Amino acid sequence: MMARRGTVLLRCIAVSLALAVAGCGDTQAPADSSVTSGASPANRGDLGTLTYRAVDILLAGAPDVGASTPLVVATISDVQDIETSSALGNIVADMIRTRLVQDGHSASEMRLRSAVSFIKKQGEFMLARNRLALMPPPNAAAIVTGTYAVGFGKVYVSLKLISVTDARILAGADFAVSLLDVVGLLPQARSP
Repeated sequence: MMARRGTVLLRCIAVSLALAVAGCGDTQAPADSSVTSGASPANRGDLGTLTYRAVDILLAGAPDVGASTPLVVATISDVQDIETSSALGNIVADMIRTRLVQDGHSASEMRLRSAVSFIKKQGEFMLARNRLALMPPPNAAAIVTGTYAVGFGKVYVSLKLISVTDARILAGADFAVSLLDVVGLLPQARSP
């Protein structure tokens, strides 16, 4: 009886080893992927380079959005709480506006005041987040918005170009930037 168990055990080990070796033998086999179109998030470059590249991808993915299409850029939100952001979300939105204008697109500034604000020892300001101080909202055919998430060592940013008429996503682009490059733009860790 003991000899039979030993033989069965040896056969199981031999089969297991054969399967393991067979699985490792063909390292050149194509990988299966669920990606059907588009690229993985870009991850080489600084925040400005990656943001500009993402805007270029958005525009290339929505050929019907021409230079005269009125666009608005919303603040990029924290994926954990989409009604909050940070200096990171705000500067990415500003960089998106800059790149759109550089590419010849019609982008509006939603934060423009209806009058100059003079603050002693600070300066003259034309941007605000006080709804009552702002000019009427601009008309837009599409909105660029998105989210960011802080991971271990990286911050992931996902941008979308969305039609205002039917909320359809016209194009999307993602990128990941080193956390060390943007840690100063993120709020301190939240306490539970």
